Amino acid sequence: MITNILDRCPECGGFEWLEQGRCRHCHVLVAVLSRKEVAVNGQPGSIEFWYARVKAHALPKGLDGMILKSGPIRLSCETLEGRFKGLSGVHAVRHGRELVDTGGLILYGNRLLFQGASVKKEIPFRNISAVTIESNTVIVDRKDGRTLYFDFLKESGKKWEDCIQKAITEFYLPADIVEFCPKIRFAEKDKRARKKRGKLSQTLGASEPSNENHVTQVSVFLRSLVGFLARGLLDMQIDGLENIPQKGAAILAANHVSLLDGIILGACLPRLARFMTKNSQFNHPIIRAILRTAGAYPVMRYRTDVEAVRNAFRELQRDQMLGVFPEGHRSWDGRMLPFKKGTLRLILAAGTPVIPVGISGIYELMPRWTHSIKRVPVRVNVGKPIYFAAISIVDQTEEDVRLADRQLGEAIQRLIT
Repeated sequence: MITNILDRCPECGGFEWLEQGRCRHCHVLVAVLSRKEVAVNGQPGSIEFWYARVKAHALPKGLDGMILKSGPIRLSCETLEGRFKGLSGVHAVRHGRELVDTGGLILYGNRLLFQGASVKKEIPFRNISAVTIESNTVIVDRKDGRTLYFDFLKESGKKWEDCIQKAITEFYLPADIVEFCPKIRFAEKDKRARKKRGKLSQTLGASEPSNENHVTQVSVFLRSLVGFLARGLLDMQIDGLENIPQKGAAILAANHVSLLDGIILGACLPRLARFMTKNSQFNHPIIRAILRTAGAYPVMRYRTDVEAVRNAFRELQRDQMLGVFPEGHRSWDGRMLPFKKGTLRLILAAGTPVIPVGISGIYELMPRWTHSIKRVPVRVNVGKPIYFAAISIVDQTEEDVRLADRQLGEAIQRLIT
């Protein structure tokens, strides 16, 4: 549904707004022209344009400081489900969820308040370390406890993610928040950040090699099958496969707009790319087995996952090809998002060839705000490798990261357009 992304009226900013093609508050007419374009009061514009208008609206403020009150939601907390053992000696912790209560959520200017049948929980903004979303679940990571999951049963979780992030941004003014995931990060102070990177570098250490087979016969069969089906069912064209090295360590870096990105790349490339995949995907035993066979391994998106970084270096040390989406998560409106600094620092520390990949058309195929698939032309363009000089994590400067960001971003953008 279009209201999964345009969760407020672009004109008046009203919530719960769209009813039979018209805003129920200001009565403007709305027509969805395509998966990339919407007309509001006869004015056509891209999803990106109207989503920017939605995000620009001020937050509503009640007399008691209340900004927003939800309908029914489920509150769950994070649990440890066990260990994951992947290919090439990859090890990771699997996390799950445990239901706490059902109730409602209230957003204030300085805190969140959950009120359930038996549980009342207050989360001050100063205790929040990250805010993100998976499907229709807003994830709030706390500094002093377990991660909380808010499953919105009758309204847009994206609306709540946007409003919570906007409220936290205003709470910390004049400080400038530049990222909410994997952690809330302010405009960086170089000395403090350098000290933290030094601790991370020491934690990573050296990776022990494994005697496990890198690619099983089952993996080869599944990739061939999925690749055959993808080419048959989708109008897909892949160019530049000759730019992927046949052997040796490499990092494949692609834009990320759809749930299908990793599946298409994993199935259609001449080499197996080991992708970091969000931890929640590994909870179902069948999906976990498929992901393991595909060479994927878990990563916690809403906190700094040292184990996932260690696994990435282990793969590269074993001359594997690592797959990353530098944006960190799928784009909601089709535009390429700012790259995560953690991914850029990993790329610089690795010092291996980086192969940029641009995927176009897949947003119209299956954008994040819908689960339906529409058959449209999809193009995958693989660019020539980019070679970055290896710089250890502790020695990287902000300028090093900015240069890598610009060079890789421009390369992927050229391949998209």
